[in-house]
Amino acid sequence: MKSIILLSFFAVVSAGPLHGQIDKTDTLEQRQPLELVFADSIVPQDYREMMLTTGAWYSRRLPVHEGRLTQKVEWGISDKLQISGFVNPLHLVRSSGTTTTGAGDFDLGFRYTWVNVSSPFTHVAVAMEAGFPSGDPVTGMGEGAYGLSPSVLLSREFRNTRYQLFSTIGSEFVLARRHLNPGDDIPRHEVFANSGFASRLGKGWAVAELAVSTNRWSGGDETQVAVSPSYVWRLARRTELLFAVPIGVTSSTDHIAGVVKFTFELGGDGPR
Repeated sequence: MKSIILLSFFAVVSAGPLHGQIDKTDTLEQRQPLELVFADSIVPQDYREMMLTTGAWYSRRLPVHEGRLTQKVEWGISDKLQISGFVNPLHLVRSSGTTTTGAGDFDLGFRYTWVNVSSPFTHVAVAMEAGFPSGDPVTGMGEGAYGLSPSVLLSREFRNTRYQLFSTIGSEFVLARRHLNPGDDIPRHEVFANSGFASRLGKGWAVAELAVSTNRWSGGDETQVAVSPSYVWRLARRTELLFAVPIGVTSSTDHIAGVVKFTFELGGDGPR
């Protein structure tokens, strides 16, 4: 899967000449969505710029219904290096008439971005995230695992930046586990590839994403695949609202979900 995505990406990169030129005043921040559903947006934070993203998630895989409130904070140490934090302050699980609520897990990470790779239309980044099991796995509030997740972000614009192909490819390694109830699923190492296509539409972008993850290589038995159509509405220069409806393709994936994300940026002292 990863090989196919990488080959497709570099085939696009090496394709024939692009039509049109980038407007020098049109930055990557203005050309691309600031936030996506599963993949990571290639848009980096500027020096001393902060981006805040509040998300509301609902998913259903009978007989379980889940709701999550999430908050992500990103901060630009320079125009290329940024740090981030992701928390799940409210996690709700309803099953067989019983509802459980609590806080979920949180992640800390960093990312380094090369905005121009051989051309102003090609962008690459490397990222690393560490996961901490702050949510109680016994009540289903968290995964119950300390993890480390390296990933690579790829992005290619074409047709004078009107369209974009993107992908986030990586692995999630389980370093240690918290106590679990007998019979609970044991967290295992995973590989994932979250890829998609974005097109300018109206005051934003129409986006289609394909999210694939599997733990079979580490002894698990799950392969999760979801297709996620979404629309990212640029409300203001640095403010967005995302609507998405992820649909599960495999039996181990949530059958259907709904996602809303509100994103805005603050600060920024120019290039460093």
